[in-house]
Amino acid sequence: MATTVALRDRSSFELGVQGLTLESAIDHLVGAAQGVVENEIQLAKLEAQVAAGRILRGAALIIVGAILLGGAAVALAIAGYYAFPPEVTPVVRLAIIAGVCVVLGGAFAAFGAHRIGRHERD
Repeated sequence: MATTVALRDRSSFELGVQGLTLESAIDHLVGAAQGVVENEIQLAKLEAQVAAGRILRGAALIIVGAILLGGAAVALAIAGYYAFPPEVTPVVRLAIIAGVCVVLGGAFAAFGAHRIGRHERD
């Protein structure tokens, strides 16, 4: 019995006009921890919003760039078609241009697939 009274006397401290018990200290600690967790969640949400905006802007720029590159590739193919000597028939001209496009497209696709595979292995 004496130990219970002694523990109660020790678990209660006077700070200014407010008494601080072990229970209230734990409540303050839990409240502070919850505040930290809520702040971390809000920070994570904000970071996700910033990252999503950056990704969307980057994707829009990639799409615009791809459209412009596609137009440039068509213009280059047309220029290549007219650069052939007049003796070369139109079918042969188109076959040569298509062959070059297949080789270049295949090389770029293989290089991209290789880089993706290397990234997944790292």
